[in-house]
This record gives sequence, C-alpha cells and structure tokens, in this order.
Amino acid sequence: MAEKLAIGEALNETFQFALNRWGTVLRFGWAPMALVLIVSFGLVWSVFDMNALNGLEENPEAVLQLDQILRMPVSAAILLAGAGSLLISFLLAGFMASVYRLVALGEERPGFVHLRFDGPAQRVFIANLIVALINFSIYGAAFMIASMSTGISPGAAFGAASEFFQLLLESAETGGQIDEAAIGESVAPFGLFFVAGLFAILPVIIVNVRLAPFLSGSAAENRLLLVGAFRLTAGNFWAVFFFYLLLFVVMSLIAFIYQLVIQIVGTLGALPSSGIFALIGVIATALWVLATVAYQVFVYAIQFGGQGVIYRRLKTGG
Repeated sequence: MAEKLAIGEALNETFQFALNRWGTVLRFGWAPMALVLIVSFGLVWSVFDMNALNGLEENPEAVLQLDQILRMPVSAAILLAGAGSLLISFLLAGFMASVYRLVALGEERPGFVHLRFDGPAQRVFIANLIVALINFSIYGAAFMIASMSTGISPGAAFGAASEFFQLLLESAETGGQIDEAAIGESVAPFGLFFVAGLFAILPVIIVNVRLAPFLSGSAAENRLLLVGAFRLTAGNFWAVFFFYLLLFVVMSLIAFIYQLVIQIVGTLGALPSSGIFALIGVIATALWVLATVAYQVFVYAIQFGGQGVIYRRLKTGG
C-alpha cells in the first residue's frame, strides 16, 4: 500500500536537495549536456544548408523554398532528426537516472565524468518513450473526438496548419507581420488543434499525475514501474497534483527573478567597449554565463529531484 504524501515536507526536501546537492547535479549532468549540445549542433549543420541560411540573413527579402535550405530530402531530414532526438533522449536518461537514484536510494557515484548507459538509464529512456506515447495517444484520441464534434476533417486541419506556417515563414523572411487579409477561411480549420488540446488537457493531467513516480521508480527498481506508479499514486492524486502545482508556482517566480537579473546583466554587457566600460562588459558577460548555468542546473535539480522525492516518499513514507 502506498504511503501518504506530505506536500510541505516533499516540497521542502526538493528545494533543499536542489540547494545542497547543486554541485552533484552539475557533476552528473555536464558531460551528457555537452554531448547533447554537440549532437544538436551536428543535426542542424547536417540538415540545413548554412550558406543558404546566411544568405537569407543578408537578404531578408529573399524567399527560399524548404528544399533550398535543406542538405537532403525532407524525408531523410525527418528520419535524421528523429534518430538524433532519440540519442539526445538516451543521453539525458542517464543523467536523470543518476539524480533519481541519488534521491531515492542515496546512491553516490564518484568521478567527474558521468555517462551512464546501464540498466537504470535504459529503463528511464524506455519509460520516457512510454510516457510520450501515452500522451500522444491521448491527444490523438482527443483530436479525432474534436474532429467529429466540429465537423472539421483532419486533412483540412493539417492543410490549414501548413498554410498558416507558410504565412508565418513568409512574414518572418520579409521582416513584417502576417497580413490579416491573407488569413481567410482556409486557415480556420487550424483551430481544430486547439480544440483537441482542450479535450486532451484533463486526461493528460490525470494520467501524468498518476504516472509521477514512473521514471524515478524505474531508475530505482530493477523493472519498469508502469503499473506500480498507478498503485503508488492511488489515494494520493490530489497530494501529487498540488505538489507539482506549488512547485510550478515557485519555479515561475524564480524564473521571473532570473529573467530580471539576466536583463540587468545583459544591459551592463552592452556598455561601450572602452575603458572601464569594457571591464564591466567582460564581468557582466561572465556573470551572465555563470547565472545561466547555475539556473539551468537548479531547474534540473528541482525537476528530477522532485520526481525522486515523490517516488521515495510514496514508496517508503520518508
């Protein structure tokens, strides 16, 4: 039987973990994140013709077709992007598994470089795919229900979406705004995606709250904790829901403060590059980098640490 979740204690532990084990999370995550950046830049360079994109910056009034900025056919670009996304997800799964097991089991992993591809990382990767598939299935079902409710066919919706994004692309290339006259009735079926989102939001929230311990539990135990996650959250739905709601509110406030600090530092970095102003600009740039890294690590510590706290407290009560 699952233990009852004390929301205040769980929140306090999550933030204490983020503050006290910030350095550990950085140690676990810097190597996977470095590889994620390398893979991401490699994908962009492999898929897009950088000369064509640079030419577009120099001549913003030029209108290029999609095949003119791609190094390969669209189908090949989609396949490569999909493969790269899976690789990135696997790299992040190892990072997540290390944090989960630290919080849930107290597992301390020594060393400065952490790239794990073991059982816990594999289970977290598979669990991520399962959660994504479940959410996609829910939205797909909501999309079909919305289509039947509104009378808008999926084909019309996708066609309208293509037309709308083409208008966005053309307006971005010309540096202007979308002409309201160009948004006619042909784009209206695009709204089906938003209607589907309204149908999907409640079941998505319910399922994801019930699956809150799934990823961290799969890392901590020698199995995929899909059914076990539903068992752990039985009777704890509202406690888990309000835990994440309060976490979101606090993190939104922290993000707001972070953005204010970054804007101030950015203003200092834009000072004239001469005399004392040049020194202030260098210091401001260094502070910007440090603040960005510190904030991102803190966010990861809250996100992954919170999931680990939810699993351990529902499993053991402490």
